[in-house]
Amino acid sequence: MPAAETEPVASPGDAADDPAIWVHPADPSLSLIIGTDKQRGLQVYGLDGRLLQDLPDGRLNNVDLRDGFLMDGRPSVLVAATNRTDATIVFYTLDPDVRRLRRIEPRLPAGFSEPYGLCLYASRGGEHFVFVNEAVSGRFRQWQLRGTDGRVQASLVREFSVGGQAEGCVADDEAGTLYVAEEDRALWKYGAEPTAGRARTRIDSVGGASGLRADIEGVAIWKGPAGRGYLVVSNQGADSYAVYRREAPHAFVGLFAIVENAASGVDGAADTDGLEITSLAVGPQYPDGLLVVQDGRNEPAGSNQNFKLVSWRAIVDALALQDRD
Repeated sequence: MPAAETEPVASPGDAADDPAIWVHPADPSLSLIIGTDKQRGLQVYGLDGRLLQDLPDGRLNNVDLRDGFLMDGRPSVLVAATNRTDATIVFYTLDPDVRRLRRIEPRLPAGFSEPYGLCLYASRGGEHFVFVNEAVSGRFRQWQLRGTDGRVQASLVREFSVGGQAEGCVADDEAGTLYVAEEDRALWKYGAEPTAGRARTRIDSVGGASGLRADIEGVAIWKGPAGRGYLVVSNQGADSYAVYRREAPHAFVGLFAIVENAASGVDGAADTDGLEITSLAVGPQYPDGLLVVQDGRNEPAGSNQNFKLVSWRAIVDALALQDRD
């Protein structure tokens, strides 16, 4: 059951899509959820679900963030999103003192007619990269990012294709790996370094014994110590979420659904596109971390879409996971 939900996004219809989570370094209760309204822009919420900032910057589809990005030599929180309005990647910095985003200009042309999914990667060597894919074609591009003179400079370092339409992706910074959901076919693992080429490993397939059904969408990681943890994938075609071990060979753990929390007046989640996880404690409701998912069928019927907040401990209990930490 979800513990809370955000206010609905501003746009009606199929609008909410992908969340990112920023954990406040001093007071986790002040952490933020950044969600895309793919008809309008970004919306920033507190953990209570209240809207704190609305950025009508275009048809922003997917969003991700990383701490520690050096902007003119100073560590910053970098936020990136795909913009389908002008076929660019738009960047922001997050000011932790006021908990607001500031857009960085100029935007980066994606080189795709319709940029779609996006994820960031911070290597163990301290370098930052952004992966972006193109709607329908499954083509990916990887740029190396540097912050200079108040701007984000980008160098194209790699291109590859997964073969079919893909959107959801996530990079495991510690392991140097990239996970991609090819929507109607498979969950794949690639190397995240620019020299990794096209080599990949299939983790699971649509239509297989674990119950994946097209489309498979968002991918996120619950990070435990020493490389342990879990991958969570939106199994959109079955209104559920698939869990795998973070450690290779990424054994399938199980499926769970998000159902109504009648006591709190929060409906469940279904038809989920994007999702995100932090394994850090972000307050008493989320002692083992937080999962945020897009809800494609927000209740009551006719409501604009929103994002649901689920305690990782609820998932631990539902699937009888053994290693919380």
